[in-house]
Amino acid sequence: MPEVFMTPHSLASTLNKKFILEPVMSQAGAYLGFELLTRYTSIAGKSRNPFMVIENMPRHEKRDLLFEQLAELSSVVSLLEQRQLFVSINIDREMVQMLEEDTQLCWLFSNSSVVRLEVSENIDFLRDRAARQTLQQLRSRGLHFILDDLGTGFANLEALYTGLFDAVKMDKHFFWEQKDKSIFPVLMKNIQRYCPKIIVVGVENKEDLAALTAIPLYGLQGYYFSALEIDELAEHLN
Repeated sequence: MPEVFMTPHSLASTLNKKFILEPVMSQAGAYLGFELLTRYTSIAGKSRNPFMVIENMPRHEKRDLLFEQLAELSSVVSLLEQRQLFVSINIDREMVQMLEEDTQLCWLFSNSSVVRLEVSENIDFLRDRAARQTLQQLRSRGLHFILDDLGTGFANLEALYTGLFDAVKMDKHFFWEQKDKSIFPVLMKNIQRYCPKIIVVGVENKEDLAALTAIPLYGLQGYYFSALEIDELAEHLN
């Protein structure tokens, strides 16, 4: 009898999954867009780190996740278009390569005027020339990118010099560390020289808001602004 080899289950396949929309707000309190986040919980209800779960997915599961995210958003795309709001989806280095190689997937993302691809901070823009070239090719096909987590390891100013990004998100820990320093407004102004649209992540209370009052920004994001279920979006935009 031939030996049968079983494909091991990935962590993601054993977890419950839920999609939510985290708002990106203007300083005047208006919606600018949303980030689509994936929440994972165990059968026992324990939360799992979504970035770790997705990072450890096999390639085919990452591809399935991207298709599932697009399907989940399909019911609200027209509403987002009407309101001129964006929605961002996170992609890592492997997904960048996937978009270049998968014609159908690339077409689906480039065909929507509201979708932005939020590029992971684990791409080293200083040394990873292939990633830069791939992103440039994808941009020429109509895809739009946001740089995630500026202020951490690889997501440095080198990434902004490429001109690939419509907006940049400042890492929440970097914001918390820098917000009370006198040099913080100067730092923000220098970043805006290369990417005018800065979204500060990590706004959790009125003190965080106050620290940003005198600095003109594109957007704010954090727990201060309540996340939404996808089917709640229409109600909140009315």
